[in-house]
Amino acid sequence: MIRLPMLAPLAAVLFLTALAHDAEAGARRSRPLETGQTTCWDNAGTEIPCAGLQDGALRRGEPRAYRDDGETVRDLRTALTWEKLTDDGSIHDKDNLHTWGFAFAKTEDLNTDPCFAGFCDWRVPNRFELETLLNMEFIGPAVSPPFDTACAASCALPTCSCTGLGAHWTSTSYADDPGSAWVIEFYAGQAATAGKTAEFRVRAVRGGAN
Repeated sequence: MIRLPMLAPLAAVLFLTALAHDAEAGARRSRPLETGQTTCWDNAGTEIPCAGLQDGALRRGEPRAYRDDGETVRDLRTALTWEKLTDDGSIHDKDNLHTWGFAFAKTEDLNTDPCFAGFCDWRVPNRFELETLLNMEFIGPAVSPPFDTACAASCALPTCSCTGLGAHWTSTSYADDPGSAWVIEFYAGQAATAGKTAEFRVRAVRGGAN
């Protein structure tokens, strides 16, 4: 219980109003992200004007917001910083394939001095973190523009940002079969599981709330 014996009535009201505002802001920040979808379709898949209760009409959730930091993209809603991927044959190439174990080896390489983009805490994202990159308005890849910008053959950091169309590893094992882990497919935005000896893409992440 908060006691306010020394505050004048007006000051007390302002103080409690500020507390309520902070609590409301915290609740807003904890909302799920919007899916990104802004188009609506009927039962036959024909595009129609957006109205009613479709996702494309309501657009509920936290709006997407990103900052391009050169070699990385900062998600201003989740506080996650993402590795940009390229098409230049480097460690960042969007088409590099790794088994689940070697996905972690990639992040170890990124964390080797002097460390990628000046940070030494890169890791493989968990399933829910990786799913925050999905934008359901787009397909091939199903991501927001900061993750699909100027991606041309042989492009390198910091001039491009690419996303491979196939599955990407998460650090989350599949509880029903721990020899498998969750992957997110970025052509259409689907989640699936795969054996850990399979080879898929990896995008490293750092930061986020604890």
